Amino acid sequence: MKFPRILTQAYEAALEVAFPSQCVGCGGAVEESEYAGICRGCSPSLQLIADPKCLTCGFPFFGETESREHCMHCEHLLAEFRQGSSMALFRGPLRELLYALKYRNGLWALRDIRRLADRVVGLPGYVKDAVLVPVPLHPRKLRERGYNQSELIVAELVSLFPSCASGDVLERSLDTVSQTQFDRRQRIRNLKNAFSLRQNRAIDPAQRYIIVDDVFTTGSTVNACAATLRRAGARAIDVLTVGHG
Repeated sequence: MKFPRILTQAYEAALEVAFPSQCVGCGGAVEESEYAGICRGCSPSLQLIADPKCLTCGFPFFGETESREHCMHCEHLLAEFRQGSSMALFRGPLRELLYALKYRNGLWALRDIRRLADRVVGLPGYVKDAVLVPVPLHPRKLRERGYNQSELIVAELVSLFPSCASGDVLERSLDTVSQTQFDRRQRIRNLKNAFSLRQNRAIDPAQRYIIVDDVFTTGSTVNACAATLRRAGARAIDVLTVGHG
């Protein structure tokens, strides 16, 4: 029986959402691997972040350092949050994994992010008793993509670590252009007044909030979110991203 081409394409797209066809790192087959989209040969290239690391953004220090408060990634960042943490370096297979989730409808990548989070030393304690706040998408971008990857990442973390909770208290009120090609100063200018508190949402000053995003690059996005939470009355604000770099 021959199916119409449009049905075949829809079926193939559905399979790609559920099961990646090949390793995002090398393009080879994913067999007998603990990850859905990373083969056994590429999985050692995942560079999980551990101490010593920057207390502001969570980037690892390689070798001796005089101060752990700031690193080259955040030394010019006027942080509105207390501390940041990332699961792994944004390179190699992790970069491709997050690109698949963000730009290619690769929802299967969430299983690998969950597996990654389960391996990060200290992460259960870091998120304990916190409200995880996903970086919001503008409604137009949400319609185009069909989902907010940060919300999905938060859902995986809450499922994995039941001591924390999710809180969609922020919204993206300005439809800004992509940050990808901007430097730090341009990113800050692009995000000015981009976020706001959702209607009928209240901030508890005694509650700890953790802003969750896929990647920490310059920190401009999570910092803009933190500033919005702080203006709304939040006092304890931290950051968590999957990748850093």
